[in-house]
Amino acid sequence: MAQRHDSLEGLSIFVQVIESGSFSGAANELGHAVSHISKSISRLEARLGVRLIQRTTRSLRLTEAGKTYYEKARQIVNEARDAELSLTQHNLKPSGRLKISLPNSFGQSHLQPLITQFALSYPDIQLQIDFSSRLVDLVGEGYDLAIRMGQLKDSNMISRKLLDYGFYTVATPEFLARHGTPQHPHDLKDCPSIKYTYNQVPLTWDYINEAGKKFHVEPKHRVECNNMPMQKTLVMANIGIARLPSFSCLEEIAQGHLVRLLKNYETPKQSATLVYPNKQHLNTSVRHFIEMTMDYFQSQKD
Repeated sequence: MAQRHDSLEGLSIFVQVIESGSFSGAANELGHAVSHISKSISRLEARLGVRLIQRTTRSLRLTEAGKTYYEKARQIVNEARDAELSLTQHNLKPSGRLKISLPNSFGQSHLQPLITQFALSYPDIQLQIDFSSRLVDLVGEGYDLAIRMGQLKDSNMISRKLLDYGFYTVATPEFLARHGTPQHPHDLKDCPSIKYTYNQVPLTWDYINEAGKKFHVEPKHRVECNNMPMQKTLVMANIGIARLPSFSCLEEIAQGHLVRLLKNYETPKQSATLVYPNKQHLNTSVRHFIEMTMDYFQSQKD
């Protein structure tokens, strides 16, 4: 492998020497010492078993073997330069497939304008968007990025926090008129509730008391489901009390369709986070999506 590398380096140095007209000119172009250029040409000639350049104190002249080798070598070097330029230009214009995993509820409430803007801005990118609460294997399933809610468990990913959010305990005015309004989280034990489950495990309802200490309660669940929009639909149908991410029910609260309960008891903050594999070089499509996403959420804070 090292010999192949030396061969390729010697070939490109040889071409640069001829194009520059001198060893010193090639050294300036390539950022090497003149001695390195001279030794590379000597090693190349020794490996080929022929003299390529006749050297004098004032000039360089190609031998017949050198002329033949130069024509072939120049073609190889030019093709390599063209390939590098083509790849650079390709990377400057985002294109190709971009596969993204997005959470259901957050995707519907926060990401539709972002995705639309990105699709309009980069028409050569083929978007493949998976709206799901499933924790996908980014590398194993070929995803470029994902937005994840809550605590991150995969430390091998690069993460960029988008926003923090809490949970609101909510119910409809009609439900509260029939069942009463809980004044303390422990009152939820006697109220029909709609619990969100994740990976078949119901999430506990955590609260923070006046002393700043976290505690959790186990409401009397009437329904368990793993879909946040469905959970919200059931709450709106007066089925029970639910604890929803704040971003998913602000409009309904403002319109009076839902009532926020237990305002004196905060809930632990969670984060929405953009994650992507830890790669040395991100392709242009991924990089542009990251930049647009971070700018989009920053603009929401301003």
